[in-house]
Amino acid sequence: MAERKVRALATVLKAAQEAQMTTQNLEQERQRRIKAITDRRDYPLVEMREKFAPGTHGCHEALHVASMLGDFVDERLCNHPAVLLNPEWYRLASAAQDALFELYQAIGSAHLGDEKHGQ
Repeated sequence: MAERKVRALATVLKAAQEAQMTTQNLEQERQRRIKAITDRRDYPLVEMREKFAPGTHGCHEALHVASMLGDFVDERLCNHPAVLLNPEWYRLASAAQDALFELYQAIGSAHLGDEKHGQ
């Protein structure tokens, strides 16, 4: 019984470490992408913050893209016969649509003033 608890705890700790690494990797990738935009001189960081902060047209654009992509995934992938015939593919397509809807809600909440993000 104790051995099973130790294995379960080890599994939980390993999952927590992997989640932390994933979070760190995501943040590193986000920072790399920001740097790539500023290095190409598309926008200086200050201007990027001004043009794309919640409440701006740039933020509204991201809201719209999240909505369109979520609809596209739902209409084209979740309803595609190949995906419908494969339970794993359907689960992944449905998770992608759910994640895009969650993103749409998060952007919309900040954009419409329900929350202050990125400031």
